[in-house]
Amino acid sequence: MIKNSLWRRIIFGYIIITLFMLSTSFYLIFRLNFLKKVTDSVMKSDIPSIENGEKLIDSLLEQVRNEKKYLITNDQAFLNLFDKKKIDFFDRLQSLEEYITGEEKVLIHKIKEFYNKYIAIVSKEFILVGKDNIIPPDARYEEEKKNTLEQITKSINTIILSQQTALIKKIELLQIIVHKSTKVALSLILSAILFGTIFSYFFTRSICLPIKTLQEATERISQGDLDYRIAVSSTDEIGTLGTAFNQMCNRLKELDLLKSEFISSISHNLKTPLTAIREANELMLDKIAGQVSEPQIKLLNIIKESTHRLTLMINDILDISRVEAGLMRYNFQYSNIHDIIRKSIGELRFLAERKNISFQHINGTSIPEISLDHDKIAQVIDNIFSNAIKFTPSGGTVTIKVKEVNARSFSPGHGEKNQMNNVHSFIQVSISDTGIGIPVEYHEKVFDKFQQVDNKGKGCTKGTGLGLFIAKQIVFDHGGEIWVENNGEQKGTTFHFTLPLKYNYT
Repeated sequence: MIKNSLWRRIIFGYIIITLFMLSTSFYLIFRLNFLKKVTDSVMKSDIPSIENGEKLIDSLLEQVRNEKKYLITNDQAFLNLFDKKKIDFFDRLQSLEEYITGEEKVLIHKIKEFYNKYIAIVSKEFILVGKDNIIPPDARYEEEKKNTLEQITKSINTIILSQQTALIKKIELLQIIVHKSTKVALSLILSAILFGTIFSYFFTRSICLPIKTLQEATERISQGDLDYRIAVSSTDEIGTLGTAFNQMCNRLKELDLLKSEFISSISHNLKTPLTAIREANELMLDKIAGQVSEPQIKLLNIIKESTHRLTLMINDILDISRVEAGLMRYNFQYSNIHDIIRKSIGELRFLAERKNISFQHINGTSIPEISLDHDKIAQVIDNIFSNAIKFTPSGGTVTIKVKEVNARSFSPGHGEKNQMNNVHSFIQVSISDTGIGIPVEYHEKVFDKFQQVDNKGKGCTKGTGLGLFIAKQIVFDHGGEIWVENNGEQKGTTFHFTLPLKYNYT
């Protein structure tokens, strides 16, 4: 297992979050169990005792009513009802006694004493009801009975009030517990969420940032920057991947150097026999070695054209080696861009006439001479011309325009920002064709090494895919930019490149 691995970090985060959740669950279970006990106490003790107290008073009042009715009517039914309520009173009093404790027990004994006193008083009245002699009411007797009933009622109400107070306290306790439990639970949940968020952020960041770095490094490598390396600071799987990536880059760098050395060596070795072939071919065309027939001249021209194309390919490969090694050399001199264009048109006119393609050179305004490498800019123009002729069908037109553009208003659609901030104006060379065009997704790629537009079935000769890459390096080294765009509704594309014309001197 890798030290400080992603797997361990994930497990650690899950354990912490799980512990938070378990502590929250156990706390809530404990509180809920306590709430259940308090609720059971309320339902099984407090509420029944209050109900029994209220029914005790109702039962006592029923007895008083039945007593009065019996004393007035001497009806045995009322006496029976009185006896029934008396039994009911004792039963409820006994039931109430089971739910109460402490000082309330004393009140129960008082109720019993006063109730027995009330029964004794009433029993005397019931004995006198059956006699024929009429006994006048005794005020002291009535007052004593009234006081006894008041004492019973007062004691029962005291018990009811005590039970209600206890019930209110328990309800308040329930509210406090619920409120406190909610706060604690929320605190634990929020802590778990906060920890989870922080852990997820830093964990995701620890993965995403290295992956983003790897992505950027991959893009740099894909663009040819084989010297780029990743700073590895972790020992987890991502760090191992970064180390492997750097090792891969080192190996790619070695292979690229071997490739460059091989190409440079083989290119130099190929140029020697090609030079001999070209010179021999020229001597035969000049009839130095004797007369040559027309069919032989056609064959010799084919050899000449193929040798020239092969020489250009080898020169491209050598230029790539020079660019990658930083050994591209320039001979800057003041030259007229129109002279270079006219020379390129003259050299490629034969190739264009074979396909019935016409050149249109629009001079426009007078352009002064500028500092440039004549041969290298000619190479750029030749390369763009060759591509235009190659991808333009028979009967098409290649148009070249030259104009001066102000640096402030200059904003090419696909060019990279020029680094020469003191340039006041540029010469912009635009070469348009009426060919098959270049899809938008290839507008950036055509300037990369070995990148070519897929033109299967279009009858176009494939090249090395190096010409535009070399042209881009030459233009950039001159302080300009190069880009391509489609011709809108018309067919074909337009290649633009710029060269510095005037400078701001401060």
